[in-house]
This record gives sequence, C-alpha cells and structure tokens, in this order.
Amino acid sequence: MIRRQGPPTRHIVDTLFVLALFGFFAACALTLVTLGANVYKQTAASMSDNFTERTVYSYLTEKLRQNDTSGAVSIGELSGTEALILTTRLGNEEYCTYLYLYEGNLKELYVRRDSFTGTDILSAGQNVIALNGLSMEETKDGLLKFTLDTGNGNPVTLFAVLRTDYS
Repeated sequence: MIRRQGPPTRHIVDTLFVLALFGFFAACALTLVTLGANVYKQTAASMSDNFTERTVYSYLTEKLRQNDTSGAVSIGELSGTEALILTTRLGNEEYCTYLYLYEGNLKELYVRRDSFTGTDILSAGQNVIALNGLSMEETKDGLLKFTLDTGNGNPVTLFAVLRTDYS
C-alpha cells in the first residue's frame, strides 16, 4: 500500500462542525450582551428615578425646616399654579419663596410679597429639578403630603411634618 504524501484530506463535516461551534458561541455572546444591556438600562432608569425622588424630598424637607416658624408655611397659588409658600420677614418687608411645578420643572421663586405683576411670573423661577407632576396638600395639622410624578408611571407620595405650630 502506497501512502500519499502531502496534506491530509479535509472532510466537509469538520468544516461544518467548526462553523456551527463558532455560530453557537457568537449567539451566546450576543444573547449575553443583550441581556446585560437590558439590565443596565433598567438599573440606570431606577437609579435616576430614585435620585429624583430623594432629591425632591430632601429639597422640600430642607426648605420646610429652614422656614418652619409660626405661620410661615402654607400651600396656595402663584398665578393659578399650586405652590408651597414659605414666608420670611426681613426688617419691615415680607418675602416669599414659592416652590411650584412649571413646564416640567420644580421651580423656586424668591420675591417680595405682592411685588410682581403679570402672568409670566411662573417662568421667572429657578429650575430645581425635572419633574412631570407635583401635587401638595395639608392632610392634618402640620402634616404635608406631596405626590410626585417622576415619569416612570409610579407616583410617589412623600410626607413632611411641620413642628413649630403643632408640637
């Protein structure tokens, strides 16, 4: 028997097996990347919502604590928009800080009481943070209820207690 010298013969099955193995690993890698991207997207959205909720709550409670004096905190309106009104007296003048929702932002406006005119006063406030919805109410004496809409479809309810007039 004479043996042939030269490269060994290749079978089509060997080539198909290597290609199938490569395709299997490529499909696994693509699936893993897709799953990882979805988990990252959900985690980032959750962190953003949590950040917004914590920021708004911290901001509101800090403002309430700074202004928690007798008769200084109320819920009212600013040009037809619901607002948290924080009143401060400096000398003979009374100043108000208005916290309200306008054009998708929580805004803060600090002005002398009754010193503004016109309907464009709402746009004069400083943007604090983006927010889709905000409602406020005083549920009991000194208990304020804030309902936030951060845009994720789950409204968040926050409570804050005033201490000066109700302790």
